[in-house]
Amino acid sequence: MTIAYSFRGGKRLRKNRGLKMKTRIALALLAATSIATTAQASITVIGSQAAFSAEGPIAQNTNWDSYTGFTTPGNNFTVGALTFVEGGQNLIGGNPDYGMARSLFTDNYILGTTINIAGTYDLFAFNLGNFLSAGGTTVAITTNLNTYSFNPATLSYANNGTLTFAGYKASAGEYFTSVNYSGPEATGATDIQLGNAVPEPASWALMIVGFGMVGATLRRRAAVAA
Repeated sequence: MTIAYSFRGGKRLRKNRGLKMKTRIALALLAATSIATTAQASITVIGSQAAFSAEGPIAQNTNWDSYTGFTTPGNNFTVGALTFVEGGQNLIGGNPDYGMARSLFTDNYILGTTINIAGTYDLFAFNLGNFLSAGGTTVAITTNLNTYSFNPATLSYANNGTLTFAGYKASAGEYFTSVNYSGPEATGATDIQLGNAVPEPASWALMIVGFGMVGATLRRRAAVAA
C-alpha cells in the first residue's frame, strides 16, 4: 500500500517538475522575443534624408517623376506596399503647370490624402511641398499600437520652391499602418519611403541575453532528466 502511494507521489512530483520547467522555458522565450520592445509606443522624428537612410535599408521609394501635367490615378491607387486613398480626388501633378521641378501626389479638392501601408515597416519618410504658398501641414500617423500627429512647416514647391523632408521611426515592436497628410495650401508628397530600422547594439545585446536564458533553461531541463 505504501509502495503504491509513493509511486503515485513520485509520478506527481515528476509531472509538477515538468510543468515548472515548461513555464520557465515559456517565460524565457517571451523575454527573448519581447525584450527589445519598449514599454511605451513612440515615434521619433528624423530631420534629414541622410539620417533616415542611416537607420536601415529602404525597401520602397516611390516618386512621380515620370508624370507630367496632371493625372488623376483614381481612388485606392496602389504602388507596392502603398495604397493612396483620396480625400476628394487623387491627383498627381505640378510639373510644369505650377513651375515645379517634380510632380507631387495631392488631393484635387485639398482634402488630404491617406496612405495605407501593407507590411510591418517601422521607417517612413517623404518629401512634402505645397502647391500654393508656404504653410503648416498636418501629418497624422497610425501604427499598430497608437496614433500620432505632427505639423511640419511645409514650403511652397511652386516656382522652384524647396521640398520639406519628414521622416519618422516607430518604436521597437511598432509599425506603420497608415499616414495622412493634409494642409490648407494643398500639400503634395513625393519620395515616399518605407524601411526597417537596424536594431541598436544595446537591443541586440538584450536579445542575445534573452536567448541565452532559453538555452540555459533547456540545458537545466536536460540535466534534470538525466
